[in-house]
Amino acid sequence: MSRKLATVVIAAKAGRLGNRLFLSAYFMANALAKGYRLLNPAFGEYAPLFEGSASDPLSRFPEATDGMNPEFASQCRDAFLGFASVAGIVTTSLGLPEVQQLDIRASHDASDQLYDLCSENFERVLRSNRLLIVKGWKFRDDANLVRFHSEISRYFRPISSIRRPAEIAVQQARDSGDYIMGIHLRQGDYRGWKNGVHYFETEQYAHWMREVVSLLPGKRITFLLCASDPIDRRHFQGLSTIDGPGIVASDLHALSLCDAIMGPPSTFSTWASYSGRVPLCMLQHAGQRISSHDFALHDRV
Repeated sequence: MSRKLATVVIAAKAGRLGNRLFLSAYFMANALAKGYRLLNPAFGEYAPLFEGSASDPLSRFPEATDGMNPEFASQCRDAFLGFASVAGIVTTSLGLPEVQQLDIRASHDASDQLYDLCSENFERVLRSNRLLIVKGWKFRDDANLVRFHSEISRYFRPISSIRRPAEIAVQQARDSGDYIMGIHLRQGDYRGWKNGVHYFETEQYAHWMREVVSLLPGKRITFLLCASDPIDRRHFQGLSTIDGPGIVASDLHALSLCDAIMGPPSTFSTWASYSGRVPLCMLQHAGQRISSHDFALHDRV
């Protein structure tokens, strides 16, 4: 009989909502393909937002059937994460039998290299331990992320209080148009990230929106605006626009319900494209001209 694979614990937070959704999803896809158990306390403050994780302080996958009160689960979550993180440090320092830490933050994350979860090295680590504590962002399994899209999307279905504002906003948009284009106006932190290479003024977003109208002359386009900053609506005169819910998780769900999405490179809009199977146009630089070829499904980061 072959030995049971290690239980994998994600024990370090990696970025904000979009990053942690993708990190979780890559391990979930790999767990389904290989047959191991995943614990994800590092999903942390975002776990209460999704049906698969809200009632489980460990964010287990495949999900557990013995869920607890979501509020109590939230109170326990940080404690479990702290325990897992300490266990990883102790394992690295002293060694624990059949427990290993795989921390790629200094190796792969720092040098922008991907760690392949389908590699022989990861397979060997899974088979030689009972508990594997992982830390880092660059873990990837692109093929299985696509293969297990339905299972992953079902787990990350937002809870009803998150879904409802998104569905109302999208319905309002559909009441005034027959084609809904979600716009992710990511400004805020993008002013300084990578020296502002993907920061665009509101006027630039409006210019791209008008290019889309020209691309689709037979459509009544309504733009659903999901913005990180307050919007100066004067720039959108002549365009049909609806504000998104204004709540981060609800904005994410609203984008996933649109017919297409535009936004700068971000795991946020990429997740909306992946989860909703919605074509996404990534806005790379201010001189970019929008064409129909720019819109594609995004199944990886």
